[in-house]
Amino acid sequence: MTATEESRPPSISVVIPVYNEAPIIARCLTALLLQTDLPDEIIVVDNASTDDTAAIASRFARVRVLREERQGITYARQTGFDAARCDVIARIDADTLVRSDWIEQIRADFCSSHVDAQGGGAAIAELSPGQRFWFSWWYRGFRLWHQRSIGVRPMLYGFNSALRRDAWLAARRLVSMGDDRVSEDVDVTIALLRTGHALRFSPNMMVKARLFRSIDREKLARYYATDSLTLARHRFGNRKRWAQAEELMS
Repeated sequence: MTATEESRPPSISVVIPVYNEAPIIARCLTALLLQTDLPDEIIVVDNASTDDTAAIASRFARVRVLREERQGITYARQTGFDAARCDVIARIDADTLVRSDWIEQIRADFCSSHVDAQGGGAAIAELSPGQRFWFSWWYRGFRLWHQRSIGVRPMLYGFNSALRRDAWLAARRLVSMGDDRVSEDVDVTIALLRTGHALRFSPNMMVKARLFRSIDREKLARYYATDSLTLARHRFGNRKRWAQAEELMS
């Protein structure tokens, strides 16, 4: 980044992969458009929805709707990131509700040349009514546990993260496709670390997320398996985890 580029606030694309999110996508987009500082573009990637998600999203200003027929978050993310035109690509999910200063915080953070990507803080949506952003300590505890388990830090989770477009283009060749073979946010995080980018956790980049939806035995088992497969593919992070996965694949 040149001195001129560092002094100029970066432009920001927001990418939202969606699949049959008609009941909640308007709420997500409304929160984005009530920001103290608006995003430069919003890309909603319709992952072959069969409901009115795309039609609802297309009614909002600054929103560009793309269609990705290949089913899976990895494909939808790839389509959105590749289409982003701005300096920074911010990523959320359809059930993410951003705080009113979310874009303002990202723009300020990425004015520094010392950050290439970052993950943000999260409150529990199920326990945070109205404009409240409560129980962010629970998410911090989860982050610490998960990062220790996989040996990868700082994690960039898909429901609240941002990275420079240049960093994505450099790391893109290392990411994998197919939701049954990879934990996509772990995959992107490792790819960025392997390509030498500076990552950090920014607790003030705050959203509300439905964190309790992942507390399910079958989901946790699936995440554990794909986390291990992702570590094994990169041979990165917790050696015990990826070595066990390699043995199972051999």
